[in-house]
Amino acid sequence: MKLAFVQDWFNANGGAEKVAGSILDIYKNEDVAIYALFDRFSEKDKKEILHGKRVKTSVLQYVPDITRIYRYFLPVMPWLMRRFYIRNEDLIISTSHAVAKGFRKDPQIPHVCYCHTPLRPIWDMYDDYAATHSMGSSPFYKAFVQWLRKWDVATSKNVDHFIANSKHIQQRIKNSYGRDSVVIYPPVRVDRFALNEAQRKDYYLCVSRFVPYKKVDLVIKAFQQMPDKRLVLIGAGWGTNEFKEMLRNHTNIEWLGYKGDEELIKYMQEAKACIFAAKEDFGIMCVEAQACGTPVLVLDYGGYKETVVDGVSGYLFSEQTEEGIMGAVNKMESYPLSNHRKIRENALRFSEQRFQTEFSDFVAGVMNINKR
Repeated sequence: MKLAFVQDWFNANGGAEKVAGSILDIYKNEDVAIYALFDRFSEKDKKEILHGKRVKTSVLQYVPDITRIYRYFLPVMPWLMRRFYIRNEDLIISTSHAVAKGFRKDPQIPHVCYCHTPLRPIWDMYDDYAATHSMGSSPFYKAFVQWLRKWDVATSKNVDHFIANSKHIQQRIKNSYGRDSVVIYPPVRVDRFALNEAQRKDYYLCVSRFVPYKKVDLVIKAFQQMPDKRLVLIGAGWGTNEFKEMLRNHTNIEWLGYKGDEELIKYMQEAKACIFAAKEDFGIMCVEAQACGTPVLVLDYGGYKETVVDGVSGYLFSEQTEEGIMGAVNKMESYPLSNHRKIRENALRFSEQRFQTEFSDFVAGVMNINKR
């Protein structure tokens, strides 16, 4: 089978990239052509996720420091993605949280889109993103968002079959595009994140990319008000300088920077609980923490409602505020969740093997329909 695989971009090895790697693993013996706006993977990630295959990219590939400034190119991304014209393939699979479904194609080729989310800055999180943008209140910004919404809806017609990564996203696909979809939860490497039933160390862990919507600043501010509670931060990103300043004179908060999987897993396995304060559509890392038997404190939103059993594998807090986080920490202190084996059992529902079976079965059904 000749297959085209389209991704928004390959940058850090995050949740979307892990999904891409799992899909490409299913079809590693097929003739696969990979497309993305840019590919800045390390050699290790190229080998692990892309199986060493070359990626066909746009001019963004040649922009210096693109991994740091790519967000500023959103206005031209639809045009750049449309420059890809895919033909002479048996199937197209895209994975999208931005513009990946916007390429041109031969209309006879079936297109399956694994949708992580309709484009956040223009739909359900418009207010959040506009508030952090220097031009967020300007008429130019609002006009651009309206244009991009029209483009996003129009290109949804380029998709023959939508797959949503959660029931939360299934509803957002319906609201944004008026399209039905099936739910296949993302793959989580639960075997790699091994259970630890030993007594935990006395710290809370926050692992995240340091970008505004992850709300790491709220977690830091909450622990500034709880000097008797220890917080360990793991992650990096373009917000790190601001966070460094926030940590000054707060000895109960330790920032370790970026850590590879081996060290990250160790910290997850030893933490009292992991904290996730962002509005997430699924939240792979939250499931990875539970696979270690570690309880999670999460915002009562989106995919977390589907992956966390409140009072069993973690606690959900209703408000994305310092007070909400502090309340969840205090609840954990008063009613600790220490049945680590039961917490891991909840995570096993989201294994990579389960994902690959469900995804390949769905695609096989699409191909059978297309042959009729």
